[in-house]
Amino acid sequence: MKLGRYILGLFLLALFTLFALTNDDSVRINFPDILFGNREKSIYLPVYLLTFLAIFVGVIIGAMIEYLRNFKMRRAYNENNKKLFKIEKELQKSKDKFLTEEEKILNLLD
Repeated sequence: MKLGRYILGLFLLALFTLFALTNDDSVRINFPDILFGNREKSIYLPVYLLTFLAIFVGVIIGAMIEYLRNFKMRRAYNENNKKLFKIEKELQKSKDKFLTEEEKILNLLD
């Protein structure tokens, strides 16, 4: 399984390198005047860097949205586990209370 991951990683690295070599033209990105007063700010980035930056930001935002979407389910799962643990404890106490000596000895052997 690790070998497959390494091969996939090398393949993706090769694709990234080929994409970067073929798309090395610079793109000017302008920022609005609102952010920097009356001066217009712009930066130059290669197309490949801009593309992968957009993909990376999209994946991060998607992961955060998915985490927040499942937050309620994880909280309910943890609460139910706590209740189950408490009920199992109470069940064990009631079993110990009503067991005979022979049954207690047999339970110890299990």
